[in-house]
Amino acid sequence: MGSKLWNKLKNWLKRFFELEKYDFERVIIDKEVIDNIVELANQTLPKEFIAFLEGKARKKVLRIYGLVYQEYFANPSYTVYKFDPPITSSIVGSVHSHPGPSNRPSSADLHSFSKKGVVHLIIRMPYKAENIQAYDKNGNRISFEVVNSGK
Repeated sequence: MGSKLWNKLKNWLKRFFELEKYDFERVIIDKEVIDNIVELANQTLPKEFIAFLEGKARKKVLRIYGLVYQEYFANPSYTVYKFDPPITSSIVGSVHSHPGPSNRPSSADLHSFSKKGVVHLIIRMPYKAENIQAYDKNGNRISFEVVNSGK
């Protein structure tokens, strides 16, 4: 099989199976998403909140542009959620709050990370943008950039 044909087939398979969301080198998050995370964390205090990240990878850049909300139960120690996203959404990970001074993932967080998505955010107190940390599905810290929406 020629290399051009093989590359076209690989690209089609990536799109068909939505594998391109796993193929990125940079993560950018719209500022509006960050602002919403900070606001939600402050509104739900002292309880945790959880939402899912909506995004898309293109040309090795994963852009997170929205939040998808699902039904969940929360208390100050943990959150239990129902995962039933709309069919049209592009879920790439999750975000949740820790009502304490750590934004490191717990063992329960790591278990959840490994099941759904490729990028997971945790915001810690005090709830400000600079207290958000990103992790991959294995719990390794990853960096991200914040950009104004529409750029």
